[in-house]
Amino acid sequence: MSPPARYTCEIVFNSAKNVPLADLNDLSSDPYILATLTPSLPGASGPNSDSPPPESISYRTPTVRRSLNPTFNTRWIVSGIPASGFVLTISLRDEDPGNHDDKLGKAVIRFPDPNRDHGEGERELKENWDSGEREYKIHKRHGNLRTRVGTYVAKLVTRGRVKHRVRVLVSVRVLGPAPHLEGDDAERIYTVGPQVFVRHFSPLAAYLTAVHSFIANRLQLTGPVPASLRHRYVGFRPFIKAMFKARGIQGIILNHTLHKQHRAVYRWDANTVWGIIGQDEDAAPQDGDQQADVGKQAVVPKPEQKNEALAKKFLEMTSYGTEGRMFTYVIMLDGEWRFTETGEEFAIQMLSKHTMHADVSLEIAFSGEFFVRRVHTSHHSAEKSDAPDHVHEGANGHSAPPQDNEDDDDASDHPDPSSLPPSAYELVIDNDSGTYRPRKDLLPTLAAFLSRPGNLGALGRVRAMDGFDERLKRWKEQRAEVKKRARGGEKSKGVVRQASVSSASSSGSSSSDEEDRQAAEGAKQDAEAERKKGEQGQEKDALAEDAQRAKDNGDKDEAAQEEERDTTTAEL
Repeated sequence: MSPPARYTCEIVFNSAKNVPLADLNDLSSDPYILATLTPSLPGASGPNSDSPPPESISYRTPTVRRSLNPTFNTRWIVSGIPASGFVLTISLRDEDPGNHDDKLGKAVIRFPDPNRDHGEGERELKENWDSGEREYKIHKRHGNLRTRVGTYVAKLVTRGRVKHRVRVLVSVRVLGPAPHLEGDDAERIYTVGPQVFVRHFSPLAAYLTAVHSFIANRLQLTGPVPASLRHRYVGFRPFIKAMFKARGIQGIILNHTLHKQHRAVYRWDANTVWGIIGQDEDAAPQDGDQQADVGKQAVVPKPEQKNEALAKKFLEMTSYGTEGRMFTYVIMLDGEWRFTETGEEFAIQMLSKHTMHADVSLEIAFSGEFFVRRVHTSHHSAEKSDAPDHVHEGANGHSAPPQDNEDDDDASDHPDPSSLPPSAYELVIDNDSGTYRPRKDLLPTLAAFLSRPGNLGALGRVRAMDGFDERLKRWKEQRAEVKKRARGGEKSKGVVRQASVSSASSSGSSSSDEEDRQAAEGAKQDAEAERKKGEQGQEKDALAEDAQRAKDNGDKDEAAQEEERDTTTAEL
């Protein structure tokens, strides 16, 4: 019996009309679309179904500045969509860097649309299915009351020039059959492209850390993320569960603080750079551009083609690993890779760094630290043409990597690192994360995923290592010394505590800031105690906690299922 048909679809967010007014000063808004796609699986969910609800994936368009009639023309290519179609939830929002973004309205759309696709053969997706450009109503009752009132007032003041009937224009077409996947990946939906990169700038963090700039990065990898790469938080302290559940006074404060930290570090504003891998750099729009028209320039590489453009952009985002740079990262379930530089002078050393990057998500794909360096090989190994492009090394060195001179990390920088091809660099990535504790036995899967041709296959090598590996620890220490020398060995202006960054970026009261600082201090003490535990070499204790986590957070665990239901309800 052949598996059910699945397709790769292109969704285009064309434009919006009569966006609700969010800024009374200039009678405009800074709109963007946050879209969520959920596959339509008949019988897969419902009050009488034992099956879990289907997973959803999300996409954010760039922001269009000061416009009530924005043009987005932004493509989103998704694969693994069943013939029964999908539900697209469009949330229209106004970007507000100084506060929470305003909700302007929402539309829930089905493709195929039962109200429009009545004809024979139109009720299911098939090859060459094309909706054409369609206009849908945005329901303002799901939006912010202030923007609704402001829009009506502005309509009266401008004698109708500001309108209130909000519409969004969207089109969908089937590009072809989805690639056949095996096992648990067979029924997953995932983002194919375009591969979006985003760079967020935090001026306050840059000032406090005495670095040139503090940048938080997002990079969309081509899916699917292997189904086995799924890690739930580890409740190694009682307050951790309370934090993720946002229950109890301490849990609510910590949850609120971490969300604020995430918004402060991954801050969307006019300085944010939003671009597409493979797009002409001169044509790439910044997030602040008035009209974003990026659909035609979007490039999606062929699955078997090594993506040189992605590898080059990744190296650029990591500054080619120069000056001993180290990075903290999380990879989300939808393949979004989030990372910032890490070190003693950065805020992310002071609180639950991976929880902040994940925005307090219950589950992620993988997390840890990484660095980039030039591939160091002996003359003998350099002559080999069949060397693997990804390597996994366990804590005890059980794997058989290429034989090269790597007892020490030679972190010397090339005079012009951008002149070297991506194949001259390697990514060294680990699972050093106290919050999510990614499994050591899944490091080969992580390396294989990152080394796919459509992801970082153009790099010389991707090396996944266990966080307890003594050689990796030595490399990190050596890079820390290189970094210290490169930056003059001077201390930073002050260690940035994440609560300080987030509270400074918020307009909250001083009492709220003090609560954030107290909560951060408590979390800091627990995090430092956990790190000391790991540094003392108590790997067995960590593995025992992993086993207990697997038992506590298994599929049959009622508490875990309740958390998932609460999270799903809150998102809706």
